[in-house]
Amino acid sequence: MRLVYETPDRGGGATCHPNGDFGITCIQYAAACGHSRFLILSCFERRPSCSCIHRHSMPDSDEDYELLPSTDSPGSQRLKRRTRGGGCLAPLRRVFKKRPNLVFFLSLALFVSALAFTAYDVVYLKTKLALTNSYNSLVRNLWPVGLPNVTDNWENENSKAMHALLTCMSTDTCSENQTSIVLLSSFHFANSISGHVSGEDIWAASVLLALRQMGYTPIFATNNDQLARTYRQYPDLIKIVILEGAAARECFKDGKCIKTAKHPLGIPAWKMFSFHFWGGSSNPLGNAWTLSPENYAITAPHSHSEENIYLGYSIESTCMKIPMMESEDRPRQAYILAKATKYLFNRDYSWPGVQYDQPPFEVEFLAGFATHNEPEGSVLPEGIEDLGRLNKTEFYRHLGESRALVGVGNPFLSPSPYDALCMGVPFINPILSWDRNDPNNRTKWASQHDTLKFQDPPYVYNVRKNDTEGFWEALGNAMDTPIERYIVPEMTMEALKYRVGKLVEGNWKEKAERLLEERKASGKGEIFEI
Repeated sequence: MRLVYETPDRGGGATCHPNGDFGITCIQYAAACGHSRFLILSCFERRPSCSCIHRHSMPDSDEDYELLPSTDSPGSQRLKRRTRGGGCLAPLRRVFKKRPNLVFFLSLALFVSALAFTAYDVVYLKTKLALTNSYNSLVRNLWPVGLPNVTDNWENENSKAMHALLTCMSTDTCSENQTSIVLLSSFHFANSISGHVSGEDIWAASVLLALRQMGYTPIFATNNDQLARTYRQYPDLIKIVILEGAAARECFKDGKCIKTAKHPLGIPAWKMFSFHFWGGSSNPLGNAWTLSPENYAITAPHSHSEENIYLGYSIESTCMKIPMMESEDRPRQAYILAKATKYLFNRDYSWPGVQYDQPPFEVEFLAGFATHNEPEGSVLPEGIEDLGRLNKTEFYRHLGESRALVGVGNPFLSPSPYDALCMGVPFINPILSWDRNDPNNRTKWASQHDTLKFQDPPYVYNVRKNDTEGFWEALGNAMDTPIERYIVPEMTMEALKYRVGKLVEGNWKEKAERLLEERKASGKGEIFEI
């Protein structure tokens, strides 16, 4: 762009306008340009140039020219004064002219300072590297991993976890949550990695998986002595301790386990949480420190479990790895949920009038009885094929090939119905008791699986005990109404990780302080050390 500067009677300075190319400053004296002329300042290719033109030769369009202010303006006068005086650096230049040696000494000082800082950085880096190598050498000799490819041994898993933790701490490379340890002292956690499949073991395996996916460092301990010894080694890194209810009560009364005034490195009571599969309290600090696999506040509101911590679990990661068989490819079979034969004879058995060998439609019944403990002299119902004890893979295969999972009253709250729904298999849920005056009020039902009693067909068919006709109707609908995979929203892995995060990161110390004050004020409940 060309910028137009209107000249006064006397010579003035012309400066490239800020909107011009590169913002270059150009000072030109234009005394020869009179009132009838303009000074033309061009800023092209970093080389400003000035020239005069007559007013009458200015183009009509203003697209290529911009009128600059006159040098009579106050801004222009200030610019000339600064230019003539040498600008803000003029005093410094005058000092350097009077004392030229000063430039040399300042340069020398800057050079020496640069050398000093460079030397410091080199020494610092070498020292840090030496310390890191020293730490790594130490770590290599602590918590050795004897079986790196083995995952079903809890001691070996401890070595892996501690080796990784010490390594990342020595090199400052720990990932999120890695320096937060969760002590797992319930034996169900050790059982879960060695292949046990009870309801408690499946719950433990799910919680362990959530902790690992969230980056926490889980450490196993199988008894209170080992638990207390492990805690003393790094108490500040341990967020919480999960143990059996009985073990929590034993530790609470053991001066070598619990934190006291005389044993400050003991486990604080507020860090201990009881791993309790059923309703009610199982912790010296009460329900608020009792972990539950189901939301008993909703499913069993009269079980004194309202304050229990609903931790829950998820079968999603395991189930989703198993291919789902298309419904039309499945044989017309139903799988009976019972690992022990006694469930077909106790008081909760729900279908005494059902003759499995005489169904009103085509269906075959399968069961995997791991234990034969029926009453002496009793005979198993005809029409049930016994597959015997099944491992996890075999169980999932037979369940996934079935068109329905049939509950018989026991076992309560088994994870298997969740597995079935995830594999597209509906569940027949026996209702064991109900309010005769309010029979449709599900909160007053007691069923084999109280969490699933709130689900509806085609996923869950709730059938009252001894209702033989209702049983066959529900089973027929389940067999002929295929479903897709279904995971109860609270049972997803993301939902579980959210609850686990709240447990590990919760401010339990503050809550315990309030509980302690209440106990001291009321005189009820055992006193503990914060």
